[in-house]
Amino acid sequence: MESQFDQVVDRADTLSVKWNKDAIKQYCANPDAEPFWVADMDFRAAKEIQDAALSAAKSGIYGYPHFDGVKEAFCDFANRRHGTRFTPGEVVTFPGVLVSISMLMQLLTREDDGVIVPLPAYKPFMDITRNLNRKLIPWPMRYNPQNHRFALDWESFDTLAGKAKLVVFCSPQNPTGDVFGRDELEKLARKAAEHHLAVVSDEIHADLSYAKHLSMAEVAKDFPIQCAVCMAPSKTFNVAGEHFSVVVTRDEELRNRLEAMKEQNRIGETSFFSTTVALAAYRHGYDWLMELIPYLEGNAALIESYLSDHCPGLAFVKPNASFVGLIDCSQVLPLLQEDEKAHPELYDPKLSPMGGTASRFFGIRARVCCNDGTWFGGGDAYRGFVRFNYGVRRASVLEAIRRMAEAVNQLKRC
Repeated sequence: MESQFDQVVDRADTLSVKWNKDAIKQYCANPDAEPFWVADMDFRAAKEIQDAALSAAKSGIYGYPHFDGVKEAFCDFANRRHGTRFTPGEVVTFPGVLVSISMLMQLLTREDDGVIVPLPAYKPFMDITRNLNRKLIPWPMRYNPQNHRFALDWESFDTLAGKAKLVVFCSPQNPTGDVFGRDELEKLARKAAEHHLAVVSDEIHADLSYAKHLSMAEVAKDFPIQCAVCMAPSKTFNVAGEHFSVVVTRDEELRNRLEAMKEQNRIGETSFFSTTVALAAYRHGYDWLMELIPYLEGNAALIESYLSDHCPGLAFVKPNASFVGLIDCSQVLPLLQEDEKAHPELYDPKLSPMGGTASRFFGIRARVCCNDGTWFGGGDAYRGFVRFNYGVRRASVLEAIRRMAEAVNQLKRC
């Protein structure tokens, strides 16, 4: 039986940045490449969300909104999805996770303070840190090329912690897809307490975990640390264009300061349409989500098995959550670099300033646009990786992976 996620969705003329040719070229040098880059799925939102948005649009009146039960809807959903018992009084709403992370960083640190960010990392974490004149302290994760897994490097943490005031954490981790368990979260909380560090945890991909997700907020309550967790319906329900998010903190002082800072910066309530969509998602999107998660997990399994069978030089760092994952190209990177030297006009960084050798290769030779590993920090440490978005219909995933494998195999035959 065909899944609703197998349907073809034409996103032409929908103002999608993912499908914008100029944006695609920035990352892979080929504007005609098929987009598998930004974390935006090619699935229609749940019918209940569509109906709510249509009803709001048809009203023809888009004035100042007043919503009841927004925080309650989030708390009810979090309890149903994760068994996490947040209360409305612990929640602060925001127009987007990055806005809230920026404000939390300003509240919890001062200029020149150190901020620890595990690498590889979602690039805006590093951008925010630098833009606020904080000192970025990279915390590189260990990578095992045999089992293609990343792990937190606790041996280096204590040295780094002595120079820092804040850890910007991410669970599930982007881009590795790791979902951290209780042992690791408790270890982070314990070390944060020892070194007097605050923790901001981005959990925007949490609802898409394939197994149980444990929030840092649940762990932190047992430790004397300041902790704030950022969540949103955007990735969960594929509504990233409507900027709505929440910050959950059980620290009353921090919560009051956050509300005051919102007022100082004139950040009012979330918008008419974004809140309409968020409410519909949290109240009525659960069944849609429960169908989506195994579909995504199936796509991930397909990528892993196909590359193993047809292109051993590429390996999938199989995620435990969400719809983006790293492909390890390090074994074939020398071949890609040879192609780059032979055709410098195709790989010209001016054509794709947000890309790298690997993303340009797949864009040019396979017509597949991915994020290059260098986008996730660490200088050249992750240049042998690309991040691939598999939140699309399975047939499209298979065809893209087939083209990527064939492009590499063709180089091997040359």
